[in-house]
Amino acid sequence: MDLQTWRNSDRMDYFPPLSKGAIVDWLLQSEQYWLRCFMKSLRAEEYYSFYRPNKVLRYFYARRKNRLGRKLGFFIPAGCFAEGLKIYHYGSILVNPKTRIGKNCTIHGNCCLGSKGIYPDDSPIIGNNVDIGQGAQVLGGIIIADGVKIGAGAIVTKSVLEPNVTVIGIPARIVMK
Repeated sequence: MDLQTWRNSDRMDYFPPLSKGAIVDWLLQSEQYWLRCFMKSLRAEEYYSFYRPNKVLRYFYARRKNRLGRKLGFFIPAGCFAEGLKIYHYGSILVNPKTRIGKNCTIHGNCCLGSKGIYPDDSPIIGNNVDIGQGAQVLGGIIIADGVKIGAGAIVTKSVLEPNVTVIGIPARIVMK
């Protein structure tokens, strides 16, 4: 597997290099342009950290990812998300380094996926095909099942072990099965 295949495993829309779409995107530098740049740097850092280790390239892409992350409001460490990640909006996405998120996760802006601050570090484990809404928080050593939709503004502090349900509210509760 090469770096391009590694990057294209996400559900972000990438234009071919030097295509009309890529040039217009670069000239206008829209929100999606910056999100794509961040995702490319994140996946390159992961590629050179885990798949084909190279300290120099890993450091380069980590620095680039962190600079873009400061600009967009992201703190997403390498290795937390499996392939298929889709980020819809920029703005304050915080992910604890020990959090593990499955394949095809969709995440909106202003989300926090992390611990409650209790020692030892207790971070969530999130399944495949999970949709995390705007402003949602998933906190503590909990497990979120596959296919769960977490509503906007929900605060999830207890495990959701039933797959393909929707949770909303503060504290989050299951509303649709």
